[in-house]
Amino acid sequence: MSDTIPAVFDSGVFRPLEPVELAEGTQVIVQVPAAAVQSAEFSPEELARQQSAIREFLDRMGALPDEGPNDGFSGRDHDKILYGAP
Repeated sequence: MSDTIPAVFDSGVFRPLEPVELAEGTQVIVQVPAAAVQSAEFSPEELARQQSAIREFLDRMGALPDEGPNDGFSGRDHDKILYGAP
């Protein structure tokens, strides 16, 4: 028997998009068309856009203060707050 079953690749697993009548544990062969593999590649423009967005995000993260407002807690009190005083 040969059949085409639409599926999505999700978290490392092929998940059928419609019910499949196979016994549990049935081994199958999955063929991925070359077009599906190539569609995962980014155009140079899209790659440049994503790299720019990542750089902007990292710059914004780097500009954040190391500590928040003085509310009585600080990063150096992290373990004491979570686990109690030694």
